[in-house]
Amino acid sequence: MSKLLVRKDLQSELKRDVSDIVKEIEGDDLKVVVFMENTEPAPKVKPKVIRFGPTLTLLEKLAERGQVEPGVAKVMFFSPSTGRSRGLTPNMMAGFQYIKPGVSTKPHSHNMASIYLVVRGRGYSEIDGEIFHWNEGDVFVVPANAVHSHTNTGETEAILFDVTDSGLLENMGILEFKEKE
Repeated sequence: MSKLLVRKDLQSELKRDVSDIVKEIEGDDLKVVVFMENTEPAPKVKPKVIRFGPTLTLLEKLAERGQVEPGVAKVMFFSPSTGRSRGLTPNMMAGFQYIKPGVSTKPHSHNMASIYLVVRGRGYSEIDGEIFHWNEGDVFVVPANAVHSHTNTGETEAILFDVTDSGLLENMGILEFKEKE
């Protein structure tokens, strides 16, 4: 388990000779940081390769079970060295989503932004009521807090690879996920 960063606050020292100017700038909802606090370096995150073949087999088996959503599977990857963030890096998480032909995911939202690469298949995503069609090789973005779902309109499975900023939000203690009612 990684330890929390230890911050050394240097603001008083750094503002000593310029405090009058800082007071002119600052207001009720505006503060000046002369220089970011010094912190101990985070543990080093090792490079890694996620093998697509075994991942695809896992996705197929999970989609067949349909325990979360019928015909849909989602796997995310994280590195234990990132500690609390549960990301591949301290700020980002990545994963794959598998959608059987003719299937749609449940509409949901989360406060993390997501960037998707369509690895295989075709379909569309409904994002805040607007339809965005996609094909293999396309990239699309789902902004934070947007209600969205994905639909496979093809003859074979759709496979989406996504990267989110969930690690950053988890580190801040503000990660949220909501299914649309």
